[in-house]
Amino acid sequence: MKLIRIDISNIAYTEKKVAMDSFLDLIEGCEKLLFETGVYKNGPTTIETCLSTFGKPGEALFKVYIPTNIPIEGNDEFQYLEHFTIKQCVSDVTPFDEHFLPKIEEMKQYIQDEGLEMQGDTVFLSILPIFGQHFVEINIPIKEISDAI
Repeated sequence: MKLIRIDISNIAYTEKKVAMDSFLDLIEGCEKLLFETGVYKNGPTTIETCLSTFGKPGEALFKVYIPTNIPIEGNDEFQYLEHFTIKQCVSDVTPFDEHFLPKIEEMKQYIQDEGLEMQGDTVFLSILPIFGQHFVEINIPIKEISDAI
């Protein structure tokens, strides 16, 4: 695990409320989006959700951030965000499989053991498709500490 800062620019942003068992469909739908000519995705799709309810049955709100190569016009489906920053977060990468939810719990324990403090109840999941398999960079925002990064 490591402490990182996240800066993303030119973002297509949307919010979706879906059942937890449809989370993979949400990811796959975002990965297959087609943009207009000259506009393309230029980084991993990042999904923001509530840490305490993620993985539990029922519907959840997911905020989806898709970085693009240039600014886009907002429309019915997406809004445009010029820039997005998470000043400090605990980060780790894991396969998107049965180890995913235990990894989140391990990270929460790490934050507690290190005397760090979570900033809110939020987790950011950056989806990394690699060789036909999905990996996820799990980012849990923490209150800033001065000697990191």
